[in-house]
Amino acid sequence: MSETAYVVQKVEWFQFRAPDGKAFFVMVSSLPNGFFTAVPCEMPVVHADHSLMALAASPDDALAQLQQTLAGKRHDEIFPAA
Repeated sequence: MSETAYVVQKVEWFQFRAPDGKAFFVMVSSLPNGFFTAVPCEMPVVHADHSLMALAASPDDALAQLQQTLAGKRHDEIFPAA
């Protein structure tokens, strides 16, 4: 077995929207040499119903609100089978 340590890269996600309105993700990651890559990505994403969406003045407030909204809900209640 190799004993080479894993390289840790910080990754951030952004959403771009093409002129036709279709959204896609961009993964920005740090490289060990100090440079960064930005890579367009298309992934299957399932959005929960908009009634579960949180709207707030800051990311932290939105996440806190979403935690309250989702409290006690099972995964299949958040993402019902299509």
